[in-house]
This record gives sequence, C-alpha cells and structure tokens, in this order.
Amino acid sequence: MQQQTTFSIPSMGNFLNVSAQTLRKKLQAQGYLRPSNKLGNQYILTFDDAESFIAKNYGIYYNEFVNKYSLDKRNEDLMFTIPKGKGVISSDRQRSGKVLYYIRNLPLYTDDQGNTIKFRSKGYTTKEEAIAERERLLSDRENGLYKYHYLEAQQKEKKSTSIKKAPTYYEFCVKYFETAEYEEATRELYLDITENRFKPFFKDIPVTQLTKALLQEFVDQYNTNIRKMFIVLSLTLKKLYSLDLIKENFYTALIKPKSIAPKHPKEALSVDETKQFLQYFKGHPLEHCIRLLFQCGLRIGELLALQWHEVEIISANRARIHVNASWGKTVTGMGRKAPKTASSKRIIPINDAYTVQTLISAKKCSKSCLWVAENQSGTRPIDKHNFSKRYFTKVGNLLGFKKHLSSHVARHTFISHMVQNNVPYTEIAKLAGHDSTAMIINVYAHAIQEEEQVFDYVSNMYA
Repeated sequence: MQQQTTFSIPSMGNFLNVSAQTLRKKLQAQGYLRPSNKLGNQYILTFDDAESFIAKNYGIYYNEFVNKYSLDKRNEDLMFTIPKGKGVISSDRQRSGKVLYYIRNLPLYTDDQGNTIKFRSKGYTTKEEAIAERERLLSDRENGLYKYHYLEAQQKEKKSTSIKKAPTYYEFCVKYFETAEYEEATRELYLDITENRFKPFFKDIPVTQLTKALLQEFVDQYNTNIRKMFIVLSLTLKKLYSLDLIKENFYTALIKPKSIAPKHPKEALSVDETKQFLQYFKGHPLEHCIRLLFQCGLRIGELLALQWHEVEIISANRARIHVNASWGKTVTGMGRKAPKTASSKRIIPINDAYTVQTLISAKKCSKSCLWVAENQSGTRPIDKHNFSKRYFTKVGNLLGFKKHLSSHVARHTFISHMVQNNVPYTEIAKLAGHDSTAMIINVYAHAIQEEEQVFDYVSNMYA
C-alpha cells in the first residue's frame, strides 16, 4: 500500500463531511491555498498540508485520516491543537447592589468544524474566586480535558448513528414484498395482508424483538384467511433468519388457528354433469371459451390471454392450442404476461369435431380477430370475475348443481377425467402445465367413479 500524497478539496470535503465551499474558505484564510498548490483549475494539497490542516481544525478526524492515508500509523489517541488566550475577568453589579465576577472570552477547545468554544461563566462572589477558577480551567485546558470530553462525545454519537436502526417487522415485510420477484397480483395480495394484518400489530416492533410468543399472540387473533397469512409469515421469517436478524426461524413453532371460513372444495363434474353444463351453452357467443376450459384444462388467465393466431386448426376434428401467456396484473396494469411456470407454456391437442367447429365459427364472428375470449367491444379479454360469476356460479345454480362451480372446476374436471381414463400422470402433467406429477397425484387424482365401479374394484379380490 502506497501513501496517498495529494488531496483535492472535494475529496477532503467528502472525508470531513463538510462542503467544498466551507473547506476552501478555511484553507484560504489559513494560507494553505498557495499558487504552488494549484493544478489547472483546482487546488491540490500535499499530505503534510492536509495532515496539518486536519490536526488544527478537525481533530476528531485526525487519527482516521493518518491511519487511512499514511503508512506511518500514529499511536496517539487524540490529536488536536489547544487554543490560546486566558480571557478576562470582569465585574457586573446586580440590581440588588451585589457585585459578581465573570470569566469571559476564555477559549476551551475547537469543535470538528473549527469553531472555538468558550467557557460559559457563572457569577463568582469574589474576584479571587473567579481567578482561582480560571487557573483551574486553564490547567485542565492545557491537559486537553475539554477537547477530550468533546471528542469522546462526538465519537459516541458517530458510533451510535453508524449502527443501523433495526426495522420494524412491518417495515421489513413491506420492503421484502416490494423488492422480491413476484407476479404483480401475488405481490399486491401479500402487501395487502401486510398492510391490513401485520401493520396494526407490528408497526412499532423491531425485528430484533420478535419472539415465538409474540408471533403466536398475533396469529391467534385470526380465524379466517389463515393460509395466506401463514405464507407471509413463512417467507419473511425465513428471510430474517437467513440474515441473522432473528436467532431462530420462529415459523416452525407456530400453531395455526382453526379456520372458521366456509370451505368450497373443488369437486370435478361427472360426465353427465359436464354434458348438461356444455349443453346449456350451445349457440352461446362464448360457447367456444367454455368448451376450451373443459377440453384443454386451461387456467382462466391462459384462456383470457389466448389470441386467435395461437389456435391452430389442423382439420375438421383436430386442432392445437398454443399456450404462450397468461392474463393478469403487470407493472403497467392488466395485460399479457409470462405464464405461471416454464412448463405452463405448452401445446394442447383437441380431437373433437364439434369443439373445432365452434372455434372456427367464433373466429369468423370475432370483432377484433385478436382475443379468443373478447369482451363485447372486442378491445380486450372479458373480465375474469364477471366471466366466472356469470357463466359458472350463476349457471350452476340454474341447473341445480350442488357443487360449487368456477372456471377452475372445469380444469379440475379435465384432469380428473384423464386420471379416470388411465392417462399416464406424466402426460397429464404436460397437458395441464405442471412441473411434475406430484400435483396431479396429491390434488387432482380424485377420479370420478360411479358407485358400481367402486364395488368392482373390490370384487373377487382373492378368487
């Protein structure tokens, strides 16, 4: 490491935390800005000049300066100049007629900005008392006591401000979800939970003060929307633990409260129920969309993002659906975005003459020739919530279905019927856009059977 030999005024200002203009004025007043120090349009100070100037004016930074820029490490704890002058002792007669003596204009030390700090005197009853006190002050000053006390206080303040204040748990959650890579809809959901649930409880609690008991007290307040809230807890507590901001991952010890929210389990439709549902939409302007959901197992976002150029008609009874995008919230609003996962981008075959014919007819009638599931004006896809409520929930009630219907039930039905028809799980996963067969086995493998078929499974087992 070589000693840095020259310093510009801006670089010294950055080091001393003062403006270049203030520094230039002091350097000029004290004779450091000599013609020999000028290089082009700026002044350059030698190491010796910089060291001398800092020792006289910014003693609190002296040791840091020489230890950073000099090969010769200094051993002195403090380095500063002691101001000169003894001040004067003056008398002042009070209204009561009593005379008090004051020590005036006695410099004690200079602060880190080069300002001379003077003694603030109280009134002494005799001149001798004032003289004795001044002698004690001068002795302490020469020993560096006052400058030492000042620098000690400055160092403590500097150290305390350098320690970053721990954020509250609420603040940490907000920052985490604002910066982490999530789909905009997912980010908005987690931030909404953070704002409505975490903020009232954790807005004033630093992450360093989190405990299992405190977190359990928080979760015990709620008995609805438990699953999503615990996702937020899991993600943020895991991150805090990885950053060594908490001593353990408290999430693993939390006990989930029992949810009282009504459950709407997704039940696949039987063959007869599916036929009845599809029959209801015969001739409807959105019949092709309903059939795509049941024939291809599309997610609702995939259907809404689908464009006509992604519908490949092969023959009168065959077609391919190219899933390349999903519809949802983006940073600029609702629009096409990357599909849910890499495996969501897929090609789904259709082998049904009637479905192919409805697609051909729908494209001919399309106002935009762009969106497969277009709204009435043809300017964009139909609203997701309106579509599900109007064409699934409402129609299911009209048909007398006891099962809770949604657009996702169509996807559930598609996968469940393939399971029942003994299609290999690997093929089902590809068609459904899943990364693995685990989801198929654990969630969708509720194959639909008639009661007699169940009896057939256990008949003549050991014959």
